[in-house]
Amino acid sequence: MDLRIGLIGYGSWTRMAYLPALHRDGRAEIVSAAAPSAATQQRIRGELGSDVAVFSNAEDLLNGPQVDAVFIAVSDHAHEEALSAALDAGVPIFYEPPLASQRQRIRPMVSRLLAAPQVTHADLEIGFIPVFVEAARRVRSGLIGQVHTASVRLQSSWDADPEADLSTLNHIAPWYVDTLNRILNATPSRVLLLEGSGLPGRAQRQCQGLYDYGGIWGTVQVNLGCVVELETTVEVNGEDGDLIVDLFSGELRQRTRQQSEWSVESVPESEPRAGWPGMNECVTTFLDAVVGEPLTETESTSAEVGKLREALGARPLPADAPSVAQLHMSGLAAEASKDKGGWAKIEELDSL
Repeated sequence: MDLRIGLIGYGSWTRMAYLPALHRDGRAEIVSAAAPSAATQQRIRGELGSDVAVFSNAEDLLNGPQVDAVFIAVSDHAHEEALSAALDAGVPIFYEPPLASQRQRIRPMVSRLLAAPQVTHADLEIGFIPVFVEAARRVRSGLIGQVHTASVRLQSSWDADPEADLSTLNHIAPWYVDTLNRILNATPSRVLLLEGSGLPGRAQRQCQGLYDYGGIWGTVQVNLGCVVELETTVEVNGEDGDLIVDLFSGELRQRTRQQSEWSVESVPESEPRAGWPGMNECVTTFLDAVVGEPLTETESTSAEVGKLREALGARPLPADAPSVAQLHMSGLAAEASKDKGGWAKIEELDSL
């Protein structure tokens, strides 16, 4: 059975990530797409064919041909509007964080997300990268003993928005705090934002976030003024060993008390790459949830997906509403830390 998919937004991320991942999975048919500009609408017709219904906004698309799910990739300032329309329509949603581009709108959107009856899945592809999934499995198995520290380091040449209403740590929390949460199998209780190089608005070109996991320290290090286009590494240090993961090369380095020299191995990503490593598995996991009867490893389009499910444990949809809502609360706590210049408690969902 082909799942009828609507695309809300048809920019570069939709074309280089969503479409290849959907094609690789093989269960989806694009029936509609929405984009505000006439030029992009013409591009949709030229690339997806005349049978695809084209609209100028999310609301019109959701009132058009029936869809089984929508994929949303729009500019940050349009996140709340597009996501709200899809939540109102009750269709399953695959979307890009953050939930809103304004600080005061994140909490109301968290409440809306938690109240939604449909399947929702944020595009947190880092946690689905095969080398990271393998590293998390080893940490949870006790290979490096009691964990002392875990860190995620992002270096890129991305431009930070000088007029952003969100701090950089808030903006990227859904991806990078999620990475810490998954490898530690826990959520932090408080955060300290170290400003680094700031901009006229809320964002920073360089910053660090220190997260308290109750005896384990997690760190997110960000440098948006680096000479390299993009590098992301994860390092975990334990009493019996260490792991270092390069998310884009697939390299996993490991040393233990029994083998103190670094061993280096490669855990390949699924091919062909769909935008970022992990996108193929992320999209397939969402479609499994929409179908309601996940494929077995032998039936799946990717054997890695079966391994992913085993490694992720009991949660059938790791980027579901409660998980993403808690990540946004981590982001709001980073804003509080920025304003007060000290530690800020991360609010728990049951207090909302």
